[in-house]
Amino acid sequence: MVQKEPVARGRPRKFDTDTVMERVRDTFWRYGYAGTSMDQLAAATGLHKPSLYGAFGDKKQLYLAALDNYLADVRADFAEAFSQPHLWDCLDALSEKSIDKFTRGVDGGMGCFMMNTAMPEAIEDPEISRVVRGAMDSLEQATVRRFETAREEGELSDLLDPAELAMILVAKHYEISARARAGYSREELREVADRGLELVRRLGGIRPPAAAKAAEAG
Repeated sequence: MVQKEPVARGRPRKFDTDTVMERVRDTFWRYGYAGTSMDQLAAATGLHKPSLYGAFGDKKQLYLAALDNYLADVRADFAEAFSQPHLWDCLDALSEKSIDKFTRGVDGGMGCFMMNTAMPEAIEDPEISRVVRGAMDSLEQATVRRFETAREEGELSDLLDPAELAMILVAKHYEISARARAGYSREELREVADRGLELVRRLGGIRPPAAAKAAEAG
């Protein structure tokens, strides 16, 4: 008895997943979750709707994949900033990376992808809400830990509460996102960030590394 060769089901994927996800993200970024249709996603990616459904699932799964991709990129950028040895350099790097993210989106100046697209859906969708809460909690916890490390290393007074300083910094992060969405320029966003950093600096008695070295030398 001659056995037949198994027949391959479906066609092999002939697209770059990263490129497709970037176009999916940018489409949601421009129109929002509710305002984006599968027809728009198909047009943006150059794929037929059956191909999108087969590869990624429905519209919601496409959106969640794009959101996860965006948040992974944000976490990588912020991890690099948090790794700076001096607290002031860390805080400055966080501000720069936030501004980069919020002014580099599709069409420029689109703010935070998560805040702009997920927040309107989170109130009605428990799954999206969990993702949003997880991302917000993660940022706050990482910021608290960085302030705790700075306190242990003598860059902050023992009398200061890292959680309170983190709350100020994280609130400023989301304010910068909102202002970017409203059309503020990069220079204006940098001024907003600097005001927040100055408040944290004065509360924490933080000195930039150059100033600290000059004080030690004197």
